[in-house]
Amino acid sequence: MRALLRRLAACVALLSASPAAAQGPSRAQAIADAITELDVERARSLLEKTDSASPTIAFERARLAIYLGDCDTASAILSSVELGGTPEGAGLAELAKSCARATAGALVEEDKNAGVWIRLQDEADRALVPLIVDVAVRARAQIEADLGTVLPRPLRLDLVRDLFTLSAISGLPVTAAETTGTVAVARWGRVTMISPRATHLGYPWEDTLAHEIAHLALTRATRDRAPLWLQEGIAKREETRWREPRPFDGTPSADSVARTAILSGRSVGVDKLGPSIAMLPTPEAAATAFSEVTSFVAYWVRENGVPALHLLANDLKGSGGDDASIALRSVSGYDLNGWILKWHDALLRQTEATAAPAKPPHALPRRGDDPARRTRLGDLLFSRGHSREAATQFEPAAKALASEPALRFRWARALCDAGRNADARTALGGLEDVRTVHGGWQALSGRFRAEAGERPAAQAAFALGIAVDPLSEDVACEGQWSPRAAGKPAPALPDDARRRALCEAARLVPRD
Repeated sequence: MRALLRRLAACVALLSASPAAAQGPSRAQAIADAITELDVERARSLLEKTDSASPTIAFERARLAIYLGDCDTASAILSSVELGGTPEGAGLAELAKSCARATAGALVEEDKNAGVWIRLQDEADRALVPLIVDVAVRARAQIEADLGTVLPRPLRLDLVRDLFTLSAISGLPVTAAETTGTVAVARWGRVTMISPRATHLGYPWEDTLAHEIAHLALTRATRDRAPLWLQEGIAKREETRWREPRPFDGTPSADSVARTAILSGRSVGVDKLGPSIAMLPTPEAAATAFSEVTSFVAYWVRENGVPALHLLANDLKGSGGDDASIALRSVSGYDLNGWILKWHDALLRQTEATAAPAKPPHALPRRGDDPARRTRLGDLLFSRGHSREAATQFEPAAKALASEPALRFRWARALCDAGRNADARTALGGLEDVRTVHGGWQALSGRFRAEAGERPAAQAAFALGIAVDPLSEDVACEGQWSPRAAGKPAPALPDDARRRALCEAARLVPRD
């Protein structure tokens, strides 16, 4: 993204040399800077006071339209021969066209009081809007305080149904998104995020949204001059600071993963990330890179303090260049290489690292019981209303992979559906028995806690389930599901209005 914007800035400078640029390059640069800093109202005001018809100004009008989400207008502006004849203009025109096609017929929801604008590709995701707004407001407030900047209102977000649309709107290559498992990006002044409905088990969409908002805030604070390690390190730092701690936060620890990568020779290097972590060659490399930048930035902030982070952002914004080492040395006394050496030394002096959560074995014997086959058979039986028989299949699979919450959930749900609630509670287990967050497991745990009168614990479990898989019926309906056997009525909807809407949406468009 930063490399593309540098090319666009060069295009502005080149076009500004035209005699038609009556307002002068300084006006064009002021407009370009305002757009880059997400100050679209200032950019709009400057453009309204500009009567030039030069390619420079036309280019910035198109760029502003893209930042506002108006891809049709941007496409129309960029259709001129003069703009389309440059590599930058042609590239932006292609993005505008693909964005316009992808967002045709989209639904826009705006909460003016909250300052959040959301464009939905799929109306079935409408029930998510209040939840997205709530997370966006809380995360934005924390990020603004941490970075010492204020994001203009409204915050703009596109919620899309697949990677192809994410690519069409953002310009991120589909192959890069598929390779690294990218589900959201912050580009062109907006967050573009895939609906949690699109993935089989959802994903931590709340923390992902906070991560992308942090990217926008740091872009504004530095005029998009923050190096990639700082962008991603700050974004990872801000993922969870807006909320209370939750189970499985920080497991495995970033320090542990980074230290192991250094010792094993698998380190990516905070200064060797390339143009984007999303464009690294493998998911494993991306995961290592995220852990390294998370650990490095956390170390730097611990050593220097949050005020130094504000100073670093200001220095980067005013530097006019891409070499962060100068700003780092000015603020902290060491350049990037110096800080990397200090960070490595601190990591390698750690005698103990936080262990990763339990993982299943890479290979399981296929003689006798095969957990995968039993799970598939259990799913088929449960979907046809044979819950007792399904539980019989799930039990050995869940016992073979005892830390897998997805298998414990299937087993417990089948037992519960068969009327064996006490056995279901035992099968589900507790947080100490599972290795990661699973939406269905959390929802069923919440249901059991609610039935036991443990309301605060139940609400916390429901909330954690929604934070990862909000449009699964099991999660949205608070551990309840539509009966598979014919003739049985669906369970009652949740009492909470937002969760009731989620439950209705999940039942209306069931997951495949």
